[in-house]
Parts: sequence; C-alpha cells; structure tokens
Amino acid sequence: MIANSETYPVIPLWKRPRRWISFVGVCLAVIVFFWMLPVNPSVIPEDRAVGHWTSILPPVFAVIVALHFRTLVWALSSAFVLGTFLSYAPEYISALPKGVKNFIWVNFTQQFNLYIFAFLFSLVGLIHVAYRCGGIHGLVAKINRVARGPRSTKLATSLAGLAIFFDDYSNTVVVGSTMRALTDKWKISREKLAYLVDSTTAPIAGVALLSTWIAFEVLLFNQVSGQLGLKEGGYAMFVQILPYRFYCWGTLLFVFFTSALGRDFGPMYQAEKRAALEGKVMADGARLLTHEKGGALEPAEGKPQRWINAVLPLLIVIGGTLGGILLIGRSKVLADGGSFSFANMGDLRAAFGMVTNPYRTPGGAMKILFFASFTGGVVVVAMAVGQKILSLREAGKAYMQALPTLWMAFFILIMAWGMSKICTDGVHTDTYLISLLGGRIDLVFLPLFVFLVASGMSFATGTSFGTMAILIPVILPLSHALGAYGEGHQIIFWLTAAAIMDGAIFGDHCSPISDTTVLSSISAGCDHIDHVSTQMAYALTTMVIAASTGYLAVALGMTAWFYFLLFPACALVLLLAIGKKVPAPNQE
Repeated sequence: MIANSETYPVIPLWKRPRRWISFVGVCLAVIVFFWMLPVNPSVIPEDRAVGHWTSILPPVFAVIVALHFRTLVWALSSAFVLGTFLSYAPEYISALPKGVKNFIWVNFTQQFNLYIFAFLFSLVGLIHVAYRCGGIHGLVAKINRVARGPRSTKLATSLAGLAIFFDDYSNTVVVGSTMRALTDKWKISREKLAYLVDSTTAPIAGVALLSTWIAFEVLLFNQVSGQLGLKEGGYAMFVQILPYRFYCWGTLLFVFFTSALGRDFGPMYQAEKRAALEGKVMADGARLLTHEKGGALEPAEGKPQRWINAVLPLLIVIGGTLGGILLIGRSKVLADGGSFSFANMGDLRAAFGMVTNPYRTPGGAMKILFFASFTGGVVVVAMAVGQKILSLREAGKAYMQALPTLWMAFFILIMAWGMSKICTDGVHTDTYLISLLGGRIDLVFLPLFVFLVASGMSFATGTSFGTMAILIPVILPLSHALGAYGEGHQIIFWLTAAAIMDGAIFGDHCSPISDTTVLSSISAGCDHIDHVSTQMAYALTTMVIAASTGYLAVALGMTAWFYFLLFPACALVLLLAIGKKVPAPNQE
C-alpha cells in the first residue's frame, strides 16, 4: 500500500489488463521455446524415466505467476495443480488426491522436513525472547562500536555469514535474524540483508573443508570414483575441484565488493536508495513470509539491555550444533569399530558423514540443529526470568509468538517441497533437462553446458542437494565416456564436476521455491519476491563473469588461477561503470 493511497487507490495486480497480457505472452513464448528445443533421451540411463518438454512448465509457471502477480501462495498452488494434472494425465478426476498424497503428504513422513519446522519455530522463538528482553538491542549496541555506518555494517554481516561455515540452515536463520536490527538502524534495505545472508550461506558451506555439505558431496564423488575406477577418492575429488568452484568464489567476492564500495545497480540499487533516502527498509506493500510483532516484542523501558542475553543463547545454538554433530558422529564411527581423533581431519569428516547420512542418523543434522536451538531457547528464557527482566509468562508469550508468525513460511516450504517432488517423481523435469545435453558436444563447451543444465535443474526443483545427487552419477560417467578424463583433457573432467556443484548453487540462488532462499527471506524479514528479483540480478552477473572467465576460459586453456585476477577486475570495472553510489542514509 503506497503512502498516498487515499488519493490514488491501489489497483490489485490481478485486475490490471497489461499484467494479464504480459503473463499470457510470456507463457506462450516459454511453451514455444521448449517445444522447439531438440533433446536426446539416449544420454539418460535406461532405468530412469525421461521427462517430456511439458515437464518444465510447472516450475516455470510458478515463477511467471509469482513475478507477474507477486503472490507466492497462488503461484505455488496453481503450479502444483498444473504439475499434478501433467503427472497423472489423463486421470484428471483422481489427479489432485493422488498429488496431495504423493507430493505433499509424503514430506510429513520425512524426519528431516519435520525437524526443519521444529528448528525454525525454536530458533525464531529464541530470537523473540532475546529481542523482548533487550539482548538483541544490547548486541546491536556492541556491534555498533565497530559497524559505525552502512558500509561497515554490510561487511560485518558478510563476515558473520562466513563465520558459521559448517551449516547453511543455521547460518541463514542466525545471521539474518540477529543482524536485522542493526541493518534497519543504518537504513540498509531488507533486500540487501537477504542477499548478504543468502549469497554467503551456500557458497561458504559448499567450499568449506568441514561442513554438513562436504560429507554429502564426498559420498557422491566416492560412488562415481568407484564406478569409473578413478585413482582419486571422493575427498580427493572434492579438493581437486575447489579451485574450479568459480561461481562460489565469485559470489563471495562480489558480496564483499558491493559492500566495501557501497555501490549497487539494478533493482538492488533502487531498494538501497529507497531505504537510505526514505527510511523504508521494505518496499510499500511488501508481503513478508512471517508477521513482525514489532511493538509487542519491544523491551520494557527501564530494564537493562545486556548483550550477553543474546550472544550466549546463540553461541549455544552454534556450538551445540557443531559439537553435537561431532560427538554423535564420533559415537557412530566408534560403534562401527573405527578409531577417532579430534585432531584428525579425516576423522572429523567421517563424523560429519555419519550424521548427514539419513540411513545412520534419521533427521540428519537438522535433528541436532533443533535440539541446539531448543536448548538455546531454554537458556534465554532462564536468563531473562532469572535477571527479572521478564516474567515467565512474558518470556513464554514472546517465545510462542513464533508460531503465528511462521504459518506462511511453513506453507511456502511445504508447497516448495511438493514442487520438488513433482519435478523429480512426477513429470521428471530433471531427466528432461539432462536430455538437453544431447549425445554429441564439443569437450571444450561441456563444463559450461553442464553448468547451465545444473542451474536449470536447481532453479526448477529448488534444491541444490537434489541437483547434485541427480547429476553427479549421470554427468560424470558421461563426461568420462566422452574422453574428458583422458590424457590432455583431464581438466575438462574436473571443470565439469565443479560446474555441477556451482550450477546447483546458482540455480538455487535464483529459485523462488528454494528452501534456503525462503529461509533467507524469513530471517531477513524481506518480501520473498523482492529478495528473489534483487538477488537474481547479482547472481546472473556473477554467473556470466564466472562462466566466461572461468568454465569457458579455463576449458580453452587459461590457467585456473588467472580467474582470481580476472573476476575481481571484471567485477570492479562493472561496479564502477554501471554501479551507483548508495546515498548516505537520513538519520533521524
């Protein structure tokens, strides 16, 4: 709702004819484009169903509806109906009941998904109590001694995103929730905060030598290594491709460049300009995935605002998560008859692998995240009540306010998981995208093309893990068969492996149905579509530079380390040429 809505009534987007004309035109263009694309199903393993070109329509339809009419509820709901009908055609009468059972309800039978709900509730409840007792305010006052302006605040937020490198979910929610008050103070847009959170979370977890990601990635590489008889094991493959993770490294560099220079472009600049000059950290009419309780959570006047009341519970969450993973993983390693030492990196990786293996630890690391955040919540309530800042009833009320604020977020996550099931188990969007590779492609262009396929799959399904799990067992043997691992072409094999991992993260960054993108919007208190649209411009920019100066240039013969000179140079030139200096905020 705009400020002068009494003079100029706001017309709902769905009542605007131009929106409908644009919507229909884009839908028709997408249909014609994918209908005409040539595919080669021969690259798909015989035990996998091959998706029809219409399999791309449900996820693309969701994005088109969301961008045209700015409503995720209707976007995901209508795309779900479309995907269900396509999955069970021509059984249209029984399609919806089957879709609800097989694509929605099945998610509630998976412990990992249930623990995500519990983790979100417990951590948001913790943040509410920490805010209500003044702990967040005290923390902001402490950080403000170092972060004395918008630029240093953005850099501090980015560094916080790097600090919690071992898990993407806890990184996203903790950093966004705790830094929001400080970024609001310095009139930094919520869109920018969501970008800083989202664009440090997955890239740092993806390249960290110890994280909940690496165990999963090493497991996939191990399987391929054994199948192809490679001399490198799973972890050696992971280390081998680290210099070629061009999108991840480029994203982290771009985050710090935009923060340090104080320059932005495109939709992000408009958001930053609005926040700085008008004091609006959110756009007019922004629709949040959670409801902010503002005044109800404000600390009582005259009560101390101690930073320790926020820091200690959050340290318990972070330390409890890391410690819980290592201790539980250690116990499972020892139970299998192995040895364990906290000084041995290999043993630490084995512990992470045990916890993130759903067959060994139901619920995986998410179960540990929940118990760590629940423990942190108990501690913050005890501290607030023990210091007589809040009564037990006031603390409990603040904690329980997390539930009504999260209903929209829960709905979006459920529907996003449903869309992922449709794309993989229903219409087989994943195999359709793989079939676009074709049977013959020049080795030089293989890494770039694989990156684009991985990006499309991650964008469509909303899951980077799922994209890696699908593509690594299919694409790496295919590239090996094409001669990528042979004498003189081994670099192509490693570039292709890196392209799968990075494409999965890039597509995830651009996808409105990605769980980490949704969580970034939740933690930053940002309109989800605003977050996706502002981040997409930066993700695409980073992708173009990384693809041209990385995957393509290195495949053509350039040394990989030269990328780390080329990317910063290109990014700096771009930001100085088309980026605009964000105005200084109007401080009241």
